Amino acid sequence: MTPEGKARVDAYNKLTQGTDDSPYAWCTGLGMPASMMGSGGYPMEILQGKSQMIIVYEAMDELRRIYFGARNMPMADRVPSRNGYSSGRWEGDTLVVETDNLVDQVDQRNTAHSDQATIVERYKLDGTDAQGRRILAVEMTMTDPVFYTSPVVSTKRWVEIPNGHALPYDCPETKWLERIEEIAAKKGVPVP
Repeated sequence: MTPEGKARVDAYNKLTQGTDDSPYAWCTGLGMPASMMGSGGYPMEILQGKSQMIIVYEAMDELRRIYFGARNMPMADRVPSRNGYSSGRWEGDTLVVETDNLVDQVDQRNTAHSDQATIVERYKLDGTDAQGRRILAVEMTMTDPVFYTSPVVSTKRWVEIPNGHALPYDCPETKWLERIEEIAAKKGVPVP
């Protein structure tokens, strides 16, 4: 981590130390890349069309849209968010997804980042497990000149669940943002 990234994460950890507070505990989606890399035991569902792909993470009902080709918005029209803006393309049998327009997320446990972060994911089917279920593998590379001195690289694998379903899990983000402000006010420190 860079000195600035470490200082911001340390300030956040000091603010929430001694509490069970996290975005997740306050019904706020994890955002990228945590939603993709660490959604716990909750399933995800991938819906694929010609011009976009939608990924539904059951945890917190997080939703990602990955746009292809002409369906992509111009950079000036993209709205920053916890999941950012994702553009996809196929390189043979590998789906490459590039995500930008992220907001600062010092609250991500292992992947805190600034609004300058960009993420590249490379998805590919990777054989089958012992029960014959397909395995989807991803390599994620996050680059953030504000928080990291070199790219952060992680991998993850999912096993297909035939006839699986993502169930509802409704939670508003405003609860978490209000809670962070409340903690900061009680401790007399600024929101990081």
